[in-house]
Amino acid sequence: MYNPSRGSRTPAERPPSHPSLALLDTTCTRYFCFAGFVEMTTGKRSGKRLILDHLQERLGEWIHNQELRDVSGLNDTPRVIRALRQGGWQIEVRGDGYNRLLSSEKGEPRGERKGVSKKLRFHVLQRDGFRCRACGRGPDDDVKLVIDHIIPVDWGGPTEESNLQSLCEECNSGKQAWTGGNPPELMREILYKPTVEARIEALFDSFPDEDILSSLIQLVSKGALDWQRALRKVRERTGKKIRPTTARTAYRYDKGED
Repeated sequence: MYNPSRGSRTPAERPPSHPSLALLDTTCTRYFCFAGFVEMTTGKRSGKRLILDHLQERLGEWIHNQELRDVSGLNDTPRVIRALRQGGWQIEVRGDGYNRLLSSEKGEPRGERKGVSKKLRFHVLQRDGFRCRACGRGPDDDVKLVIDHIIPVDWGGPTEESNLQSLCEECNSGKQAWTGGNPPELMREILYKPTVEARIEALFDSFPDEDILSSLIQLVSKGALDWQRALRKVRERTGKKIRPTTARTAYRYDKGED
């Protein structure tokens, strides 16, 4: 009989193995041993590893996506950067295609990123008329479209159709630049608030005396069309001095004037 306290069966206790399973086990063992040997002897690294190593060698320096493409041989380097950030690496992203690693220490992994299936990707593109939701350009304008999480995964956004949109690579890069500068843990806490008013108030409380883009307020409102009305209610209810900037593309909470 098998005794769990002994940890494993003796040869006599083990059930007979089917010959084909034994062959499969032997083949897999040989394959992984060989793969490990090849990696060890050739020093071959994945494109993702090459990008991370390059960022670590140039810690704190701004590096363009094209340079990372040349180093790794990968075309979609922004996707690799997103995966590295998802894994806990502190990488700052700029809208003009530059990235820099802020720390040599890996942090805690962020929210789980679920891949977008080909079927879902096509459905989102078709729904959006094969056009960028931000600038309106499409393939006939010689731009590449990507699928974007409206609420970033780092902030708790799900991978489902209602949270996906079509963006061109340029607009997607710009969005990553301004969403990437906000602490994900804080943004998740704000987005968990139950109402539009509560989320908007929490956003201004978290970033007093700073210009907050209207696009970020709309994002926090989770697409509510009446977010400006909700903002007015917050000001009326709380008396907070929240005013539009001169260009009216952002709002600012002057906490010192309360």
